[in-house]
Amino acid sequence: MAFHRYAVLTAFATFVLVIAGGLVTSTDSGLAVPDWPLSYGMWFPPMVGGIFYEHGHRMIAATVGLMILALAARLWKVERRRWVRRLAYSALAAVIAQGLLGGLTVLWLLPPQISIAHACLGQSLFCLVVCLAISTAPAWTESPEPLVHPRVVLLRRASLSVAVIAFIQLILGAVIRHTGAGVGAHVAGAAALVVASGWCAALLSQHRRHARELWGHAIRLLLLLGGQLLVGLSVFLHRADVMLRTAHVAMGALVLVQAVVLAWLIVRSSGIRYRFKNRANHQAVSDTGIASAYFELTKPRLTAMVLVTTAAGFWLGSAGPERWAQLCAVLFGTALVAGGANALNEWMERSEDALMQRTRMRPIPSGRLPAERARRFGLLLVAGGLMWLVVMVNALAATLAALSAASYLLLYTPLKRRTPLCTLAGAIPGALPPVIGWAAARQTLGLEAWALFLLLFVWQLPHFLAIAVLYREDYAQAGYRMLPVTEPDGRMTARQTVLYGLVLVPISLFPSMIGLAGPWYFYGALALSLGFLAVAMRAAWRRSMRNAQLLFRSSILYLPALLGLLVWNQGWR
Repeated sequence: MAFHRYAVLTAFATFVLVIAGGLVTSTDSGLAVPDWPLSYGMWFPPMVGGIFYEHGHRMIAATVGLMILALAARLWKVERRRWVRRLAYSALAAVIAQGLLGGLTVLWLLPPQISIAHACLGQSLFCLVVCLAISTAPAWTESPEPLVHPRVVLLRRASLSVAVIAFIQLILGAVIRHTGAGVGAHVAGAAALVVASGWCAALLSQHRRHARELWGHAIRLLLLLGGQLLVGLSVFLHRADVMLRTAHVAMGALVLVQAVVLAWLIVRSSGIRYRFKNRANHQAVSDTGIASAYFELTKPRLTAMVLVTTAAGFWLGSAGPERWAQLCAVLFGTALVAGGANALNEWMERSEDALMQRTRMRPIPSGRLPAERARRFGLLLVAGGLMWLVVMVNALAATLAALSAASYLLLYTPLKRRTPLCTLAGAIPGALPPVIGWAAARQTLGLEAWALFLLLFVWQLPHFLAIAVLYREDYAQAGYRMLPVTEPDGRMTARQTVLYGLVLVPISLFPSMIGLAGPWYFYGALALSLGFLAVAMRAAWRRSMRNAQLLFRSSILYLPALLGLLVWNQGWR
């Protein structure tokens, strides 16, 4: 009981921290203290003017961090429920990240992207600590009373939609607070949140006798929403009022927490069991297995390669001290879009994956995830990533990311079962990430961006052909019409491999010809491309699995080496 009270106290302290952060931004005190972690080189500077708000915020944040550290340490020692311990570890990681983001906002003079992320993470931390306080209550059990409701699936979806809309509202509110843009979207989001919350409450009202606790949470959410709308209107009418603006932030945090808690309790009491059919038997999948399956669904290695090429494009196109803030924003959004597209690709190809040795243990064909959940997960990631890129980066980068996902899912994926030309189609989405990075940095496209696109496009062709040779039997079993599958002797594959290797030589030198890189890159790219061409010619001349494997590994080493050389020789602008 005492430990639960400590968790509640920690949640209250975190709410005070949210209020303190709101006061800092409402009074424009973010740069009242120009250094970090000290304040004017002191632990306790004179608490006057904006220093009172900024340094006070830091002191409260340090206190909350220590309280969460003690909470996590205690749970690690005595808590038997693994998911509760992980919740505590997540809160600890969040408060550390929050401190680092706070420091970066000061050192980099309040870049909007970092400031927005700082605001969103602060309220997310509040949600985590509140969930910890609830889960440590004595009445909390691993097996809750089942929710008796005839439309339980619809209720669950309604509650989850409320939580998602509330979080989107948090992002939009932070964007308005730090950039002044997005007021219309925020108002529309408020209307959507009221409608979704009313829908959820209406579903619960029909059976509130069997779900009194949930009904109480729904009513509290509606009351908080009403208060938040009144405060928001007051802020609109009196924009300079510090207390009203701070109250709007605090009320928003309470609305978000109430929405998350309501959704969590409904999902928990609606009888979800992670059991899926797996061939002839049924196997239980733990929470860890579920998280791992969702992560695997995003094809982490492929997504990592996308992020590397995106970062290279951004670095080559960017200039100025704030490049790190914008880079983090574009990488996060691109990771969501790429991971979601990969998940949707696995959903679309689940039948074929079940037939191939190399893919039969993927989450869907192995039975670790149902297809419908994988589809919803992929759609959510893509939609969230595109929205993030529009709000936090720019519309051009978001459009290119949408084009990449669409060409991957609507062009390359269906063509794999129809024509060997699918390799050319598949090279389009793979070549767009550096262009996305360039667009994020420049907000426009030039010859340099298309040079990066062409480089990635041509590199992928021998890379794809090497993969198709290595897994020819698997592809044939699944009905994929890759070139090595459609022609038995491999001569056309060999000729195309050499052709693409030859074309890659001048294409790799093109960045130095247009001024994107200097002479060091020219000579390094020439050596790398000629070496890769030699490997391609060897694979074509002596067609064997060993040489195909060598070509594949060489392509994996070639690209990061070439991009690294390009970034290094280009240097800071």
